[in-house]
Amino acid sequence: MKIHNILLLISPSSSGRFAGIAKVAREAHWHLTSSNRLTHNLEGWTGDGALVTLRDDSTVRYVRSLVRKGIPVVDLTAARSDIKLPRVSSDNAEIGRVAARHLIDRCFTRAAWFSTGWGYQHEERFKGFSSLFETPVSRWAWALNEERTAADDWKALTRWLERELKRVTLPIGVMCFDDEDASRMEAVALGMGLSVPDDVAIIGAGNDVLLCESQMVGISSVRNNLERNGYAGAALLKRLIEGARKPIRPILIQPQGVEARTSTDALAVTSPLARRAKAIYLKTLANPPSTVQLAEMLGVSRATLDRAIMSDLGLSPAQLLMRLRIDQAKRMLAEGDLSISEISYTLGFCTPAHFSNVFRKATGLSPSKYSPE
Repeated sequence: MKIHNILLLISPSSSGRFAGIAKVAREAHWHLTSSNRLTHNLEGWTGDGALVTLRDDSTVRYVRSLVRKGIPVVDLTAARSDIKLPRVSSDNAEIGRVAARHLIDRCFTRAAWFSTGWGYQHEERFKGFSSLFETPVSRWAWALNEERTAADDWKALTRWLERELKRVTLPIGVMCFDDEDASRMEAVALGMGLSVPDDVAIIGAGNDVLLCESQMVGISSVRNNLERNGYAGAALLKRLIEGARKPIRPILIQPQGVEARTSTDALAVTSPLARRAKAIYLKTLANPPSTVQLAEMLGVSRATLDRAIMSDLGLSPAQLLMRLRIDQAKRMLAEGDLSISEISYTLGFCTPAHFSNVFRKATGLSPSKYSPE
């Protein structure tokens, strides 16, 4: 059986993407050469096909030389959509929409976008993200800031982001282009003394576990499904090597939802009265006050309390309490330290069966079947 020589010109490296490629490589009897382990571009290399991530101009020039030799090439990113190649990439617009839905579900009506760079992928994610909010989304793109002195000027970037955060009304939900940008946003927000997520909820993309789980506040992130990207790209290259026609349009890979962490673990509450009510409920989930008692604790009438919470969250006080209980139940189920019975009593449900019924009604799943987004 013929062994095909395949070049991998992929940066940055991704274990998920490589795992997807490996599945096809084993079936198709490929010999893989990764340029990152030898030289950036292997001048004079000849083989049967290449999988690449087009980004910089030197890679574009090299890939064009492969195409001139008749070697099939598949691009695994949309960073250089101006270059016409068979392409398999993440659906960047849908990544933005997934992040927006995640924040909207947590009652964030004000939103902003942050990225250090700006290109086709950034623009597509921003468009998808901003399309679901009724109010305009602030676009904080450092690469578009005319005042910047250098893309890697951390002090200038920090001062600029601080000014932007001071201009907006809190709380606000912020989508960052990727997890690196999300870690920068978190550092600036915490450095200003803001609460993440109560003042600024942050969501990234890529689900880089090292970055997302090594911060002071764990960062929620859209899962890009790079393994599927690598597999679909390799499968397309295999078909091209066998003589198939090039696809007319890029193949788009859908994201896998959100890996929810603490950075978005909040309900966006604007009014001081609703915030105080939420804080009391969070401290008393197992034995909360009645709505009348809560109003007395806050020094207002029940009608005033009802209006404040309904105006801010579209929920009654009882619905707010149940929402907070269900959110806490999700966190406890995800941690896996307590049984369903222990969780039900910890959160003030009279029986595990009652807890299971309420949880199923709220999420569509029984507690035993629940897994994080």
